[in-house]
Amino acid sequence: MKSLYIKCLWCLTLVFCISLNRGFAQKEGLRVFTGKVMANDRPLAGVEIEVQERNRKTITKADGSFSILAEQTDLLFFYKKDFITLQRKAGDSQGLNVTLLPSKIGAGEEDEIIIPFGVRKNRALTYSLSTIKASDLPQLPLGSLTPILGGRLAGLYVQQTSNGPGNDNGTLQIRGRSTYNVGNSPRVLVDGVFRDYADLDINEIESFTVLKDAAALTWYGLNAANGILMITTKKGSNKRTSINFDSQSGFQQTTNNPQSLNSFQFANLYNEALSNGGRPPIYDQVTLQAYQNNSDPFGFPNNNYRNVFLKESAPISRNVISATGGSNSFRYFTLLGYYNQKGNFKSTETDDFDSQLKFKRVNFRVNLDYDLNSNLTVGLNAAGRTGSLREPLDGASGLLSDLYNLPPNAFPILNQDGSYGGTSTYQNNPLGRLQGRGYVRNLTRALTVNGNVKYKMDFLTQGLSANFLVSYDTQGSYQSGLTQNYEVTDFNISTPITYRTASPLNYLSSSFSANNRRNEIWAGFDYERLFKEDHKINSSLRFMRSVDNAVERLDFRGQQISARIDYGFKDRYFFGLVSSYAGSENFAPDRRYGFFPAISAGWIASEESFLKDNSTIDYLKIRASYGIMGNGDIGGARLPFRSLYRAPAGFGYAFGTGFAATVSADEISPAGNPLITWEKLNRFNVGTDIQLLNRALTLSVDYFNDKRTDILTTPRVPSILGIALTGVNEGKVNSKGIEGSVNYERQLGDFNFSLNGNYTYAKNEVISVNEDQGIPAYQSAIGLNTGSVSLINTKRFYVSNGLFQNQAQIDNSPIQGPAGVIKPGDIKYKDINNDGVINGFDAINTDFTDIPKAYYGFGFNFKYKLLQLDAQFQGITGRTIQIKTIVNSGPLGFNEFSLNRWTPQTASTAKFPRLAVADRANNNLDSDFWLRSGNFLKLRTVELSLSVPEKLTNKLNIQKARFYLTGYNLISFTKLDIDIDPEMPYAGYGSAYPNLKTYSLGLNVQF
Repeated sequence: MKSLYIKCLWCLTLVFCISLNRGFAQKEGLRVFTGKVMANDRPLAGVEIEVQERNRKTITKADGSFSILAEQTDLLFFYKKDFITLQRKAGDSQGLNVTLLPSKIGAGEEDEIIIPFGVRKNRALTYSLSTIKASDLPQLPLGSLTPILGGRLAGLYVQQTSNGPGNDNGTLQIRGRSTYNVGNSPRVLVDGVFRDYADLDINEIESFTVLKDAAALTWYGLNAANGILMITTKKGSNKRTSINFDSQSGFQQTTNNPQSLNSFQFANLYNEALSNGGRPPIYDQVTLQAYQNNSDPFGFPNNNYRNVFLKESAPISRNVISATGGSNSFRYFTLLGYYNQKGNFKSTETDDFDSQLKFKRVNFRVNLDYDLNSNLTVGLNAAGRTGSLREPLDGASGLLSDLYNLPPNAFPILNQDGSYGGTSTYQNNPLGRLQGRGYVRNLTRALTVNGNVKYKMDFLTQGLSANFLVSYDTQGSYQSGLTQNYEVTDFNISTPITYRTASPLNYLSSSFSANNRRNEIWAGFDYERLFKEDHKINSSLRFMRSVDNAVERLDFRGQQISARIDYGFKDRYFFGLVSSYAGSENFAPDRRYGFFPAISAGWIASEESFLKDNSTIDYLKIRASYGIMGNGDIGGARLPFRSLYRAPAGFGYAFGTGFAATVSADEISPAGNPLITWEKLNRFNVGTDIQLLNRALTLSVDYFNDKRTDILTTPRVPSILGIALTGVNEGKVNSKGIEGSVNYERQLGDFNFSLNGNYTYAKNEVISVNEDQGIPAYQSAIGLNTGSVSLINTKRFYVSNGLFQNQAQIDNSPIQGPAGVIKPGDIKYKDINNDGVINGFDAINTDFTDIPKAYYGFGFNFKYKLLQLDAQFQGITGRTIQIKTIVNSGPLGFNEFSLNRWTPQTASTAKFPRLAVADRANNNLDSDFWLRSGNFLKLRTVELSLSVPEKLTNKLNIQKARFYLTGYNLISFTKLDIDIDPEMPYAGYGSAYPNLKTYSLGLNVQF
């Protein structure tokens, strides 16, 4: 890997030298061309002028004038936002005094929006979608793309779910969740194909687009109901040739670090817990004194495992080189990236190996487009990546679990003779795990390829083209490493005993796994035509087939036909129809295909006579859509319509009067449901796009109303049947909400700034779900939301009423039926049904959920001359988390939160129940006592950059350069009364990796 990095740097140096040499060589035959750019009979400043296929450009001055070095035959591009781009030869006989014409609002070159297998101008869109260019996102050295999108796009909720090298993953939701079944995540498209995206480098990507309403989604039939994140990678350009180098180095710092108990605290808490249960203490005063004084670290160890084996920070780096360019007939983009992330473990190096957690990744991409002639264009998008994750042999999670759960007094890490400490109960020594077990390396390789062909068929009718796309994706994993074992010895007993069996260092058995392949084919026609300058038609027709293959399972197959037609009249009134006829082999042959239509319309109201001369409203578009989408990801079951049989173990069933065993078979549970089908989502959407204050303020607002039916739910059948049944499509959920985004841009001399914000509110309600008959109304899920509280996966809770303060309160309260022993300091519960007993009938269904009801983001970009500051915040409301698992975790259930337990002395201030060793049943019930608000506001990203002055870049013969500082996950605002992260409450606890902040320094150079 190091050699690859060196090669990258060598290539960069070579390219730089070539660039310098080319720059000097090309001066021969060049001359300075001058001109002036006008618009509306006035000079136009800020127009970008570029020389095609050369690394030269300039910007017009306040009087519209410019000068640029070029050859007489060079083609110049004149570009400015909100104006129609102009092309002119440098040696044009008419001179270079040009006039730019303003484009209609939403119809400029920068207003092109990529939709499924098509491109539309923003003003012509009747869909609901949100989009952002990758160039507007900060450059962050993260192992996954997912966290970067947090708070950036209306309708998209990004939740980070894990940390650590190679594992900083997250989940996506689009407009909440309107199903209570599994298979509720949105799908992700990369260049039109469903595939993994998290391991892409940000520099590979051109834009992110969230598809939200039926008109945007129905094209994908059975894969559309949960929304789609569409990613488009970069293409080459015939305007310029450039080489871009990006290098970042930094570190990741742990945050929300649990404070470990010392041996004195642990022993006292354990004694107290035993006493609360009527048992004698096991630690006497001599032992407690020894722990407190640290007088004998071998006989009375006092370990802080986390301080000994976890560093506060670890290095991280990212280096990427890319090139883009082309000519009128050939365009290319290529990239090579190297990412290196180290873990936070200490004491990992030995003479034979290093067990440090470490993740390395290499990304490679080549995107090519070639016009073979005026009618035929072929393209190739090929990307590969290799990821290597190294960790201790027993896994990083196993080591973290020991660091958190081992009692501080379990054993000395090293005995006096240098051997590993341990006991019969605790035989895993953290130092032994790191230095005496070896390591495992998981190597993952992935290749994704798109080949496409476009053939213009104007000879049949103008605007008709045939299109073909085929994808080939493959991925495989390879495991290798070193293995050995170590001994631990307990010297704190009369006769020392050694546990475990040492073994010499050896190679770990290598293996291949997770080998799979996926292919898609899309073939069809596009038709684009403008009739009589008022009538514009854009239409597409595609046929698709896909297969997803892995050696350990049956193939997943699907096919569909998708069609779309968009009609525009006078570039003001728009109407669209989209439909797909899609099927999956996961359903019975006679119920395999479904039809999914959608209709949409848009109106540019600001161009009507009653608004055209309005001084406040520059642009107003109203749009609406309605359609039906499908979700074929039902419960994760494979071919659930089939019933399968097997020969039973033993001699089979006995039939008749002879009691003789027969050859027989029984039905495998669950039995199939031949009527099973996909979920259906009916979505209505109405929205508006507005521009105000001379187009400085942009607003977009949408209202949506969904009705999802045929959700898979548990069938209710008599137990006499003797077998479970596959789910039935009887569930219903309604969901509705509002979302909006706002952006404000302003320039004040040399100071430019922009402000952005977005907000999404989504409320869902269960209309139908199969439940146990005769349950009380307060235990029904009907009328509640679809989510549940994370990890415990329930919505049903006992209602707490504080803590019992004395025995008299216990005696005068309802009997705590399911809880066992009740003592002062235990949680008191309400008797919901007033029967005098606390039992299962007193748990109520609630609206508590880990799915936020609202999520939002806001940020700013300030630029003054060469200095630029960008920041983005992300927040959520309406989310609930549970802390029972955390508060009751740690060595034998004790941790820093135990210091806030109930005692007679702390009764008025205690946050948590009394301590216990065995009689914990009452306090471990799922109750609202353990629930907390999961709301938060986080400063997600910050980027401060300084651009190199143009005079210096010209001397160095480079286009531009900048230095920049970035930060990720820096500050969190929350109302929690304990020190945990509300987004990932379990980070740093148990076997979970600590939460991380990321800081980096970067250099970006463009040649």
